[in-house]
Amino acid sequence: MNGVPPDQRRANVIGLGLIGGSIALALRKRGWTVHGSDADSARVGRAVELDIIDAGGLDGEATITFVATPVSALPAAVADALARTSGLVTDVGSVKSPVASAVRDPRFIAGHPMAGSEQIGLDGADADMFSGAVWVLTPQPDTPDDTFTAVASIVAELGADVVAVPAGAHDALVAVVSHVPHLTAATLMTLADARAEDHAALLRLAAGGFRDMTRIASGHPAIWPDICAENRSAIVGTLDELIEGLFRVRNLVEQGDRAGLTAVLERARQARANLPARSVRPE
Repeated sequence: MNGVPPDQRRANVIGLGLIGGSIALALRKRGWTVHGSDADSARVGRAVELDIIDAGGLDGEATITFVATPVSALPAAVADALARTSGLVTDVGSVKSPVASAVRDPRFIAGHPMAGSEQIGLDGADADMFSGAVWVLTPQPDTPDDTFTAVASIVAELGADVVAVPAGAHDALVAVVSHVPHLTAATLMTLADARAEDHAALLRLAAGGFRDMTRIASGHPAIWPDICAENRSAIVGTLDELIEGLFRVRNLVEQGDRAGLTAVLERARQARANLPARSVRPE
């Protein structure tokens, strides 16, 4: 079990959306006392009513504070948390370079749980969301070993597998496995919706493959402008590669190149088969 003594199992969660609420529930399930805060005071009250947090406000003596604000607000929110608390601070944003470079404090380490769902806000909060998920931590060269070890231990207690990755490498990777897939799903769903205006039965005919590929398009759109702004370079570069790849496939189809198309599809099939099994819903 986690090495944090019972009398020190106190945490803050700043930002009570889906991920922040799930972290709070996961901590409380494991015996932590959790204070929560949010820009929307009504959301704090609702979190108390739903037993997602023990109390509103910030516990200045908490062992750890999780910052779960929108990514554009992370540097300021993390700095404020460090100023108002004495314990460790980490964040959960899906873009790491801006906050990791802006905040250099021995009590802070940037992080990102690779988990989520299409649910919105506190109603979708799930204490088991992080069981089996990868939780990335992005230590800087001057991050104390004790800080990394302590945060990693708490994260592992929530059921996650901790992976250490440099912030820049993380942002490049999530552009491929999270950010561009979401934009692609949204684009495909928009295309189908436009066609459905002329062919009312189209979306009723959508089979499993289409539904699987566009599932993530049902996620709440509010977070995505911030993510795209904060990780613009990696996302644009990945979109360029995707467009080039689609254009190559388009040419294979146009030219009737059966062998070339089969090679592309077989490589994709093998790569997909090599993906590790996951027990959680991906972000």
